[in-house]
Amino acid sequence: MNRNRALRIGQLTLKVGGVVVGLVFTLIATFRDLITASDSPTQEDDVLGSSIRGGDLNFRTGKFDDGTDPAGWYGRD
Repeated sequence: MNRNRALRIGQLTLKVGGVVVGLVFTLIATFRDLITASDSPTQEDDVLGSSIRGGDLNFRTGKFDDGTDPAGWYGRD
């Protein structure tokens, strides 16, 4: 009887330990993804990207470009 009880306790311990190890790995993976997630701006959000290369400020879009946008506003009115 004691042997059967010890066997069940051992099996339960292994199952609980497996679940705990799985949760720990999931938490580590989540933290890794949060830390490595880059919040770098996309090309649409990058306002200064083209200003480094030069250009005129298009007041309609709020970005720097080469000044050839036919619908662009290049001077303050």
